[in-house]
Amino acid sequence: MRIIHRLLTGISISLSLSALAAGEKTSPPRVAILGDSITYDGRWATRVESALRATPEFADAEIVNFGLASETVSGLSEAGHAGGKFPRPCLHERLGRILDAFKPTLVLACYGMNDGIYQPLDESRSKAFQDGILKLKTEVGKREAQIILITPPLHQIDRLDNNPKRYDTVLDAYAEALVARKTDGWKVIDIRPDLKRDVAAAKSTDPKFTYAPDGVHPGNDGHRFIADSICKQLWPMLNLPGIPQCSNADALKILGQRNALLKHAWLSKTHHTRPQVPVGLPLDQAEIQAAKLLLEYRAAMPKNAFWRSAEKLQSAASPA
Repeated sequence: MRIIHRLLTGISISLSLSALAAGEKTSPPRVAILGDSITYDGRWATRVESALRATPEFADAEIVNFGLASETVSGLSEAGHAGGKFPRPCLHERLGRILDAFKPTLVLACYGMNDGIYQPLDESRSKAFQDGILKLKTEVGKREAQIILITPPLHQIDRLDNNPKRYDTVLDAYAEALVARKTDGWKVIDIRPDLKRDVAAAKSTDPKFTYAPDGVHPGNDGHRFIADSICKQLWPMLNLPGIPQCSNADALKILGQRNALLKHAWLSKTHHTRPQVPVGLPLDQAEIQAAKLLLEYRAAMPKNAFWRSAEKLQSAASPA
């Protein structure tokens, strides 16, 4: 443990020296990840966080998953949702509290799956989704933070269905509406083409491959496909070096524990209307545990991109 402590301390010093050498006085980035149950699940978010932490720019970032099951940006909810127990929560009921309390510098937001409330394409529902996204972008912009929008994942992709009114075509339309806003300077990551190719390739190798057992929520491979597509497009948007890569399974497990710990602590602190969500620890207690888990995560990583980045920073900070 002493060896690990000295190693981590050395890396921390190296990062600080690099910042001083470059004359930087900025705080580490603060990344808020917003989304519905697929985001709340945490698997794609953890993989993206792992890849980000392997860069010098995000090695010390505060990254929190604020995903919430059933949530929309449209404010819509189908009749009898959850057996009539509660309507779908809307992001905008809690967004201001999240932005004011967490103060993100970067927001990654993935919505759309629930926003069409699993009905055929409809102009009024489409407008509600687009209005909700615009409101989200506007509120984030008011806090001078950057936002990157992510198109919704796939729906019922494992079922052969040529029905032109199937729900996945609604998600295609929602994605197209987001991508079209790139001409207005919006930053949008469209994961759907990559997901369709990855699922098709997996099925060609293994006809029994299943992307989402229930048609909505991806399995492990599905989350990996989502994370890979996001990272591939995120790197040039953020001008990040090298090729994005996740850590090993042991390290990812630790980072996933940290993700869940902070997620529930922040969800409890900022409040929401969704029942049946575990109550998190008080934030101060969660952050102490999260700091320990981050050290464990770094110690569990092999000598990969993170360590190379640290060594590169140390070299850059050394006098010529």
